[in-house]
Amino acid sequence: MRVAFHTLGCKVNQYETEAMREAFALRGAEIVPEDSPADVYIVNTCTVTNIADRKSRQYIRRMKSANPEAIVVVTGCYAQVEPEEVSAMEEVDLVIGNGLKSGICDKVFAYIDRKNTETVEVLRRNELDFYEDMGHVVASEMGTSRAYIKIQEGCDRFCSYCLIPFARGPVRSRPMDDIIEEAKILLQKGFRELVLTGINTALYGTEEEFAFEPDGNAISPLEELLARLDAIDGDFRIRLSSLEPTVVDKEHVEHIIRYDKLCHHLHLALQSGSTSVLKAMNRSYSKEDYLEIVSAIREYDPLYGITTDIIVGFPGEKDSDFADTLEVVGKAGFGRVHAFRYSPRKGTRGASMKDAVSGTVKSERMQALTEASAKTAEIFAEACMKMSHRVLTEERCGRNEEFVTGYTDNYIKVYIEDASKEIPLGEFVEVQLREMYEDGCLATATGKGE
Repeated sequence: MRVAFHTLGCKVNQYETEAMREAFALRGAEIVPEDSPADVYIVNTCTVTNIADRKSRQYIRRMKSANPEAIVVVTGCYAQVEPEEVSAMEEVDLVIGNGLKSGICDKVFAYIDRKNTETVEVLRRNELDFYEDMGHVVASEMGTSRAYIKIQEGCDRFCSYCLIPFARGPVRSRPMDDIIEEAKILLQKGFRELVLTGINTALYGTEEEFAFEPDGNAISPLEELLARLDAIDGDFRIRLSSLEPTVVDKEHVEHIIRYDKLCHHLHLALQSGSTSVLKAMNRSYSKEDYLEIVSAIREYDPLYGITTDIIVGFPGEKDSDFADTLEVVGKAGFGRVHAFRYSPRKGTRGASMKDAVSGTVKSERMQALTEASAKTAEIFAEACMKMSHRVLTEERCGRNEEFVTGYTDNYIKVYIEDASKEIPLGEFVEVQLREMYEDGCLATATGKGE
């Protein structure tokens, strides 16, 4: 049986797709590329925007049209929050919600053998009260350079623009010993970067209330996990996929960033630089709180990479609010900004808010934000020029594969000149950044990244 997978959305979805892929391979299935003929197509969906829903539907229809006899299985967040809508598509055979992905292989085989006539299986949010064990995921589509490790599931922040707490359920954390065991297996297989990911990674272990003691010596669950990973022998690095300022503050971040193997890069979602818009978004911090965290990070390392997400055109966003966002972009000096036009999501508080921002204004603000963020990214990269950086090589690119790409510790994409193809992939290389190039920097290898 040939099985193909298509994944939309976040790193958690990518991790879970890999777990499903490995489960099918263990049952003897042949895993084929998503654009190849297959007997089963599994679409792991996202629902963070209307566009994500539309992309899922488009792919489902395209694959069924190309392979009319194939079984199409839809899982993930879109399947979770809109199971009736998904199951109503004539191209869809099975709908499997979140929390049930570990059994998707058995469900498909049972469906093929006509031993299971249930075509829609979705748990309610209050039933998503357990961390789903999907086994140890020991491979990656990214080769043997980076591997994702899922540490946490769910979110309880309920930002007014976001459906994810409904799609993923409440906060559940993976047992720490299980995370450590998976990390050791991945390192034994040759991976050199472990990316810790979750729906809201900063909430790891917070099912029970945690607070720093007055002496500042208390360790949060996330910090304890970092300490244990940092203590594992070997030449590798750890990267946090993201932290939420709705969860962490300046003091918390100061505790977290001190570990030797932790990359000097944090994705710290801003969403807006306006305190009043943040309040409307149900984000529990102010502009000043955010900049305090940035200041603490940059005090530790002036070239610490900070990337972010920003939503443009949230209901009620005035010109002065957007000006605040541009001010924070300039002060924070982001290495990269992921900018999104606000799109109302049915089922969220934001969808019923008044004072909608026009499409024309959103477009104008997106253009201004794109220009501002490109400038800060260039300033940040130029500050890192003429310096030595350790890069983990990932893949070859260019017309004649004359470049090797990878990322610096502080998350600058690097194109290393390698016309002779002598630089190995999946290894650390010492490089010197020379100039801006495409979406990163051009670099020259200066030696092994010992």
